[in-house]
Amino acid sequence: MAVLVTAVLALPHPREHDLLIGVYQPNSPGSYNQITAFSRDVGLDPRLTSYYSTFQQPFATSFAAQAATCGTSVLVQWQPRGTTNAAVASGANDTYVKTFAQAVKSVNRQVVISYGQEMNGNWYDWGQTSDVAYYVAAWRHLHDVFQQQGVHNVTWLWDPNVIYPGSTPLSHLYPGDSYVDWVGLDGYFSRPTDTFESLFGSSIVALRQVTAKPLLIAESGVTGTAGALQLQSLFAGASLAGALGVVYFDQAQSGDSEHQEWRLEDSPVNLAAFAAVVQQYGDRPLTWPGSS
Repeated sequence: MAVLVTAVLALPHPREHDLLIGVYQPNSPGSYNQITAFSRDVGLDPRLTSYYSTFQQPFATSFAAQAATCGTSVLVQWQPRGTTNAAVASGANDTYVKTFAQAVKSVNRQVVISYGQEMNGNWYDWGQTSDVAYYVAAWRHLHDVFQQQGVHNVTWLWDPNVIYPGSTPLSHLYPGDSYVDWVGLDGYFSRPTDTFESLFGSSIVALRQVTAKPLLIAESGVTGTAGALQLQSLFAGASLAGALGVVYFDQAQSGDSEHQEWRLEDSPVNLAAFAAVVQQYGDRPLTWPGSS
């Protein structure tokens, strides 16, 4: 199998441009050790490192500072657990939000914030019918509070799941170009037959009917014997689609088709394949809204 993977990855593949590489490690935002080990294993320091934060958790200032020393910015997947979109929109959480905003402001580096990711799905409370109607209002309110607090080092990432039958239309959830800097898509190669086109293609078409903002593949993973070839599909497809980059979800999960063994370190073949594709595609520097 390793010989086949090496042969396939050695073939020339079409590309549009380089990609920035991001990663989520399961102990983030705690110790930075897993990210350091990941960088060593793949031969590349990630440009972005993501972590998940619920409401009422403080901003991980020390983690963001440590990332900055490695030339990395944090991507905060800010989840309104313990509250609702309606409450956020009403200002009920403003004391906490202002404290969070000031902590972000204290970091001498750009911070990417995604509020309520995968809001077009029905698996999170903030994507349920009873609350999703307030999602845009909540997003705009957060954006306005950060502006009022004088926080100018945030890149706002609007991050839906890839569309599926029954998902909420993206146009119903988009806060508007004046409130968004980047747009994301989350999608996992859960079946051996998945390709970048089959997984992301129709969603990118739908997304581009809503906005032309820069695209980040904000969560993705591969698994199993098809993983090495699917990594090539992921990176080649993202490059040809003009995406900013890819954030890899490097965690072992289980339970159903959407929660599988995504962790690269548990598959020597897939880890080697990832190292190969990031060397091929992963040389894009971070640039921010208004920069070039």
